[in-house]
Amino acid sequence: MRVTDWIDQAKRTISSAEHSMSGGYYEDACFLSHHAAMLGVTGLLTARGVTSTGSSVCFLLGKVETATKQLLHKARLLDTFYVPSRYPYCFEKGAPKDYFDEETAKEAIESAKAVMGFVETELG
Repeated sequence: MRVTDWIDQAKRTISSAEHSMSGGYYEDACFLSHHAAMLGVTGLLTARGVTSTGSSVCFLLGKVETATKQLLHKARLLDTFYVPSRYPYCFEKGAPKDYFDEETAKEAIESAKAVMGFVETELG
C-alpha cells in the first residue's frame, strides 16, 4: 500500500514549505503546505483502502469520519492556496509573489502540520 511513502513525502514537503518561507518564498510555502496536507490525507485514505482522487484537502479529509470541524476549516484554508499561489492569472495585476506574506505562509504551514498531526494520530 506504500502508506509510509505518502507520509514520508508529506513530512518532507512540510520541511520544504518551511524552507521556502525562511527564504521569503511565501507563495511557494503556501502551495507546498497544501500539497503536504494532500499527500498526508491521501496516505491515510490509502491505509484505509479508500480510493481518493482530486486535490481538495477538505474533500479528501471529509472522507474521514473523525475529522473535526476545526480541522476541516484548516483544510479549506489550504485549498484556497492551491491555484492562486502558483498562477498570475488569479489576480488582476501582479504575480503570486505580490499577494502572499510571511503571516499567510506561517498559517498555511501550521494548518498543514495540524492535518499531518491528525493523520499520524489516525494511523496510530
